Amino acid sequence: MADRLKILMIVTWYSPRSAEVMTAGVFHYEQTMALSKYVDVALLYPYDTEIEGIVSKKNENGLITYRCSSTTKNPALRFNDLVRAGKKVIKDFKPDIIHGHVAQGAGHLAYALSKACHIPYVITEHSPLEVTNMNDTATRILTNLVYKKSAANICVSKDSMDRLKELFPKCHFQVIYNGIISPETVEDDGETYRINGYTNALITAAFYDKDVKGYQYLLPAIQRLKKEGVKIMLHICGGGDYFQYYRDMARDLDIEDRVLFYGQCERKKVYTVMRQMDFSISASEFECSGVSVEEALFLKNPMVVTRSGGANSLVTEDTAIVVDRKSVDALVDGIKEMISRLDSFDRDRIHDYAEENFEIDRTSQKYLALYEDIMSR
Repeated sequence: MADRLKILMIVTWYSPRSAEVMTAGVFHYEQTMALSKYVDVALLYPYDTEIEGIVSKKNENGLITYRCSSTTKNPALRFNDLVRAGKKVIKDFKPDIIHGHVAQGAGHLAYALSKACHIPYVITEHSPLEVTNMNDTATRILTNLVYKKSAANICVSKDSMDRLKELFPKCHFQVIYNGIISPETVEDDGETYRINGYTNALITAAFYDKDVKGYQYLLPAIQRLKKEGVKIMLHICGGGDYFQYYRDMARDLDIEDRVLFYGQCERKKVYTVMRQMDFSISASEFECSGVSVEEALFLKNPMVVTRSGGANSLVTEDTAIVVDRKSVDALVDGIKEMISRLDSFDRDRIHDYAEENFEIDRTSQKYLALYEDIMSR
């Protein structure tokens, strides 16, 4: 195509402008910036309560970013406010395609703006079904409408696609993995984190929820391994509301000498720790995808992964050991098997698999092909 396409991203979550460090929506920003090599892009975050309803446009770290919100208590009137704001954004940016991230949220607005402005829209689904209310008839009908009327529905894992196909058999879904910037481009922070004399394992998972990331099973698993004489050292990168809760649990389980809590970490530190590990762990109860899994594989770490849905559908027999979720026994057995099989994993092959499937520019090219196909119809 002679002219560059213009894509408006609408996101369901994003960091406020006042945040010193971006914590929410990092993927949205990085994927949008990666796409800017091929298309003109802008991002709309319609749920920023700091904006007080007015559409605010600003170049934020090289990305045209629109922000707005509605404080109206009535849901219908609140949505109408967002549609009016979205129309102003469309008039200003003039996109060829609207790209909504998550059907229940940005997808509702993408559908309404598409219908009002006669612009095709695409949905990328990031939310696991466990956090959606599909048992509610109205929610299910509306979600079905959003998927049915979109030009394409993208899932970020095969598990997500298979489950959505079962729920919405008349809608079409396809997979494009979340792209990540190659961790190889990030330098080490110069520190040593590996503990000599132990098998070192890393979990990168925030403590934003008490249960989702599976710490309530992983820490007791470490306790049991310690009692059995297994010299395992668990490194944890992640902060959040339940950080202290699990630090206290580690103390109560008498495994403070086997668990290192680093709190919320900058990417450079996470990758430095990851490079020094023998393997990584994902212990989640459920996931739609798993960026930390992709990062670990990129840095040649074999994985112990629970059957959480998205995360285990990102790995293969050559890259991971998959165990049952919500089970201390399964994690104990999986970690012991990993320790016994560490030398059998081809770490270069793990890296090549990750680069082929998750490298962000390859993801961008897949989205570009999708956009061009939509415009050619």
